Amino acid sequence: MVPRSKRHAVIPVARAVAVAAWLSIAAANPAFGLSGDDHAFEAGGGYAFLGGAGTTEGYGAGWFADGGWRATRWLTLAGEFGRHGRQQDLGFIDAETTVDSLVAGVRIVHRRPRFAPYAQFMVGAVRVERTAHLSLPVAATAGEATVYGALQVGGGIELPVSTRLAVRIGADYRRVLDAVGLHHHRFVTGAVYAF
Repeated sequence: MVPRSKRHAVIPVARAVAVAAWLSIAAANPAFGLSGDDHAFEAGGGYAFLGGAGTTEGYGAGWFADGGWRATRWLTLAGEFGRHGRQQDLGFIDAETTVDSLVAGVRIVHRRPRFAPYAQFMVGAVRVERTAHLSLPVAATAGEATVYGALQVGGGIELPVSTRLAVRIGADYRRVLDAVGLHHHRFVTGAVYAF
């Protein structure tokens, strides 16, 4: 019979061995991880067009860069940074709006052999900078920049080009949590690389 003090010392070791064995099985078994998809991370970027910036009309051209960790075959934890700018001529005044966004959240992807539709929900912050350039009677510039919270929901489709590279086309709706409630709508197109 094992003395009581030695039994208590063996229990933590047994637990550590059990956890290590479980992690080894999980790493080797696709059902625990990526479901056969050996690409755990992805990085993407491309062009984006943003409307509803609040100061200027029309769509502002910009870019986005994002990254994600594929927690499962259908669930990706993602983060994204983007910048858009739009300038509008109002006679003697040129109004310029720059929007920087930093959001993170989840992306649900239904991976098929020829395409992969996705939906995503993200939260984060948006920095809106508004600048006015006056040309007459004297040249002058005035502006302000404010940071707001933001909620973003959207979706789209990824079209595989190879086992690692895909083209992404999507659209998003973003609610900026400011006093007037800006409603951004955005269209994106770019590339995604899995590694």
